Amino acid sequence: ETIDAEIIANDRHLDMSLLRASNIRNNKFLKLTSDEPEKLQRVIAVGYPFGKYVSDDLKFTSGIISSLKGIGDDSTRLQIDAALNHGNSGGPIINEETGELVAVAVSGLRKDKTESINFGIKTISVKNFLMSNQININTFSKKYSRESIASLLEKSTLYTFCK
Repeated sequence: ETIDAEIIANDRHLDMSLLRASNIRNNKFLKLTSDEPEKLQRVIAVGYPFGKYVSDDLKFTSGIISSLKGIGDDSTRLQIDAALNHGNSGGPIINEETGELVAVAVSGLRKDKTESINFGIKTISVKNFLMSNQININTFSKKYSRESIASLLEKSTLYTFCK
C-alpha cells in the first residue's frame, strides 16, 4: 500500500527529515536509548537495502560500533561495521540486547574503496531534532523484550521512497 506523506521538518546538517502521513496511526515505537553509545557495542541495522528491487522484506545486518565520531570528527554521528547500502538510509540502528535506538542509518563510504565503514546519526541528535520540532519523545519510552524486537521492527520500520 502506498501512503502519501508530507515533509514537516528538515535538518540539512543531520541529513534528516520528519514526515507526516495523515491517514495512518502507529502505536509501535522504538525506545530512544538514554545510554551513551560505546565502542564495540553490538548493533543491528534495519532497512530495505536497494529498496524493493531485492524484495519487500525488511532486512537485518549486525555488527559493532567502530567509532564514536563520523567523517571530519563529526560528533553527531557514529561509525558501524554492520552493512549499510542504498535504501538503508533513515532506518534504525538498534542495541542488539535491548532493541533501543542507538542511531539512524545515514551513509557509508564508497563500497569500491572501503569495506564496513558506515555511519549513523546518534540518538541524542535524533532526540534534539525531534524536540526542536515539538515531538514528544516520551512516546518512545516503552521497553520491549529481546524476543519481541524483530516483531517490533517489522511494525515500526516502513519502506519510504520519493516519487
